[in-house]
Amino acid sequence: MQQQIIQKLNLPFFFLTSFSCYQGALHGMPWLGLVVFTLLVAFFLPYTQFKKERLLITLLVAGVGFCADTALIFAKVYTVKESGRWLVPAPFCPEWILVLWLNFGFMLYIFWKFLAKSKITAIVVGIIFSFLIFGNASRMGLVSLQQPAVAGFLIIALCWAVLIPFFTNRAVRYFGGEHVGK
Repeated sequence: MQQQIIQKLNLPFFFLTSFSCYQGALHGMPWLGLVVFTLLVAFFLPYTQFKKERLLITLLVAGVGFCADTALIFAKVYTVKESGRWLVPAPFCPEWILVLWLNFGFMLYIFWKFLAKSKITAIVVGIIFSFLIFGNASRMGLVSLQQPAVAGFLIIALCWAVLIPFFTNRAVRYFGGEHVGK
């Protein structure tokens, strides 16, 4: 398949995987996002120049994201709806949130150049997406933020304002050269 077509398919598949995480957790199928993510990896990895690096950054993001969200849950910044859990018990990060981290880590191969444009880009994107992701999950009833909710949002946004630049820096080190958009 042509590289340009693959590049154009990345973003819709990123959103499809994210959507399946939310919908699966909402409808008692918290494993759904993992199934869709596995298909995403199987489809895109063969067309990846830096296969090992892409998998390593994915695992790094997932591991750090899992620990960060587990810490936020443990600190009661937010709680997770129990029906949105599958194998991982409370107070650990549930599978559907872990898959959101896996999905982001896998797509860093595509997004790192945009995020690395300036020192502030990754910070701003992290803050915006923290509000979008947790706002959406909160509206769907998948998570409940500590009260007042604005405090929970601000703590999560601060966390993401640190994590997304960290992950972007790692991606720059892993991928460094030209590979996207050729």
